[in-house]
Amino acid sequence: MGVLEHSLNAYSRNLKLMLFFSLPALLAVLIPLASPLPTFVAVGGAYLRTSSMPDLTSFDIAVMGIAFLVSLLLISFATAAICIVVRSQRTLTHIRREVIIGIEKYVLNIFWLFLTAELLYIIVGLVAYDWQVQSWLNPLATLLVSCFLVYAPAALVIDDMRPLRAIEASFNAVRKRPELFLLWIVIAVVSLSLVEFIGLSLSGLVSHKVAQLGVLVINSLFIFPFLVVLQTQIYMAKYPLAR
Repeated sequence: MGVLEHSLNAYSRNLKLMLFFSLPALLAVLIPLASPLPTFVAVGGAYLRTSSMPDLTSFDIAVMGIAFLVSLLLISFATAAICIVVRSQRTLTHIRREVIIGIEKYVLNIFWLFLTAELLYIIVGLVAYDWQVQSWLNPLATLLVSCFLVYAPAALVIDDMRPLRAIEASFNAVRKRPELFLLWIVIAVVSLSLVEFIGLSLSGLVSHKVAQLGVLVINSLFIFPFLVVLQTQIYMAKYPLAR
């Protein structure tokens, strides 16, 4: 059974749990939009306008920092919980026991990984804006960081690794099976773009804000958990019995 089939099986069999644990991810996306920050919606996500950051006041920065940390913590919780669901299914352990015992440690470790990555993105974004090289430096930085981070949450949960070891394991997994990394990227881009296209198509029937909100809900509750499941299954493919 291939990783895609494993992912579809795990996703469909645990859909209710996936939806429940994805609610924090939805809140994480909505929090920045509800705050008075220079954010915008693109490809079903909320993003900060890097060009507006030099104009932020101290109060704006404080609000941004709080909203950013809360959102990141919620995303970390959702990611950890979904990884635990996948591990529980593959190892035939009790999901409730798994969640209660391991969730706090995994959430904190994933949070620190995501926080480090986001800080790198912000620094690179500011440098790229200052040098006027956003068109190539931002995508390149995203690709490089993704190689070290894409499977790190799975490594933390599946193999109970420390954060630095998880980063190393993620890079090794990408290096050994680049085709699976490419598969994940293609599925992510296609699925997010498809939902975005549907949202734009519906803009004529409903208001643009309602269409954008619908895109955020679908991406947070359905696309996001499947992509996390796929990440976890790809990482577990290194084990012969898990293939």
